[in-house]
Amino acid sequence: RDLVRSRGLGDVYKRQAVTRGIIFTLFFITLFMLDRDLHAQEEEPDEIESLETVEIEDVTSEWWQNERAYAVLDRAINVMTARTMRMNSFIIIIDHRFRQPVSEEPFHDLLGFDAGGLKVGLGLRYGIYYNLDAGIYRLNGTGEAFDVYEFDAKYRPLRQEKHAFDLALRAGVTWFSQQDLEDATGFFGQLLMNRLFAHRLNIGSGLLYHSESSNEVKSTEDDDFSVAIPAYVEFRISGRFMVNVEAVHSIAGYGSSRPVFSTGIKILTNRHTFAIMVTNTRYISADGIVANSPNGLDDLALGFYITRELNL
Repeated sequence: RDLVRSRGLGDVYKRQAVTRGIIFTLFFITLFMLDRDLHAQEEEPDEIESLETVEIEDVTSEWWQNERAYAVLDRAINVMTARTMRMNSFIIIIDHRFRQPVSEEPFHDLLGFDAGGLKVGLGLRYGIYYNLDAGIYRLNGTGEAFDVYEFDAKYRPLRQEKHAFDLALRAGVTWFSQQDLEDATGFFGQLLMNRLFAHRLNIGSGLLYHSESSNEVKSTEDDDFSVAIPAYVEFRISGRFMVNVEAVHSIAGYGSSRPVFSTGIKILTNRHTFAIMVTNTRYISADGIVANSPNGLDDLALGFYITRELNL
């Protein structure tokens, strides 16, 4: 098959993606202005963030009463949650996914650590206002000729504190950067929702769309767009430990043979999150998670991510 090592999408797709991106951006700005007016009329004390760093000495059964001491959990594993960043705070994301499955030469290659071909993601998000943040994310190319850059904004019009659940809209543009080849662009939009039960169980889903999806086996002859439904469950064992299970299944457009599946453990400390997981995909940007995966549960590879939240 003619694999997508180079995007080669052409100017038509670029113009369509940029036009959609402009329309969605204007929609976001309108929603943001309405939300800002509401907050100006009714500013709530619990929205005001403390700039002091709170040290966590002893985790008690009432850890949820000190939730601001922890980093915002804005992602499950690969899928973003409906939570947005605190106003005037940054979060730094460092992602790693190993190429080689855990079951292949586990001793010689140390569960894939020594196998090379790492997918490395670097990201930064900033809380612009209450319920509105924006971010940039880069995922390197390994077997393909392009690096992926994401530019997006996420707006949360519904909060669980006032409604039955959190709901957010996320939209952005993907830039496929290729050395010595013509670059390409794509547009993505996401509807994200989740609900927290009894301070411990968080269940989320939504709808994901990307105009130019990618994975390791997608051909240039396949449909360019993908639509997928994500689902995840997070259970917080204590203040410091959480377990996650996540799946994403393509329902329209291009989709490989198997849903994306990931499961892992998170360790939460003072404004830090460390997550280690096994997953059947290495394509963890917005264009990759919607396209399913050719790998089964016998091809699970190790991965991890680290986040650090900072206040201005």
